[in-house]
Amino acid sequence: MSRRASRTSAATPVYVILLVSFQIFLITVAVEAWADDNETLAWSTAGVSVGIFGASVVLWRLLRT
Repeated sequence: MSRRASRTSAATPVYVILLVSFQIFLITVAVEAWADDNETLAWSTAGVSVGIFGASVVLWRLLRT
């Protein structure tokens, strides 16, 4: 494995961890917004969270190949 490929594969889990951490924050904001009857914020943050989940899956698959 080349040195560049080694650095790329080592960096991918870091990005996945950061994205999942941000996703947990967004889910927390969405739940609090839902509890405060702010449905616009709740649905917006839930949508962004789903998008981050998709990006995490793509990065994880890149890591596994």
